[in-house]
Amino acid sequence: MSENTDLLAWLGARRSIKPKHLTLPIPNASAWERIVAAAAAVPDHGQLHPFRFALLTHEDRAALADLFEAAARRSGGDEQAAQKARSKALKGPALAAFVVKTTTEQSVPEFEQVLTAGAALGQFMQALRAAGFGGIVLSGSALEDCDVQAAICREPGERLAAWIVVGTPEQSPQSIDG
Repeated sequence: MSENTDLLAWLGARRSIKPKHLTLPIPNASAWERIVAAAAAVPDHGQLHPFRFALLTHEDRAALADLFEAAARRSGGDEQAAQKARSKALKGPALAAFVVKTTTEQSVPEFEQVLTAGAALGQFMQALRAAGFGGIVLSGSALEDCDVQAAICREPGERLAAWIVVGTPEQSPQSIDG
């Protein structure tokens, strides 16, 4: 019983860690695959896997910064707002996109598919922590931008749902509330 109590306490202690409190290293390819596999182990009626995680490269992030800046300008932002938007693509050691894709072609209700995707995101964050890393899930107005969506989404019906900033916590996660 004590082990279960310890595990429940550990699960309950997860906190989001702001990008400024994350540093290198980031998960290598093998760790990334294990973290994503753990996230995929959520209940998934019909085994549709209505989500994916995409780790962005340095080049991807530079291009994304351009898209964020352009989106801010299109929405009426001044130079300061455009530069602030640009910087968001470059914060933190690593950036991942969380993409959701539901389908109406299966007998599984769309609502259940969205629940599966949300569960996978939560489990991803716990798996990230279990592997010794930390992170934070972020949204923002850039998620609504058509050009940003088009840059990340590969198939019809996909929707960029969130950003995940990933790294190694520079302090104990319990002392850094995000």
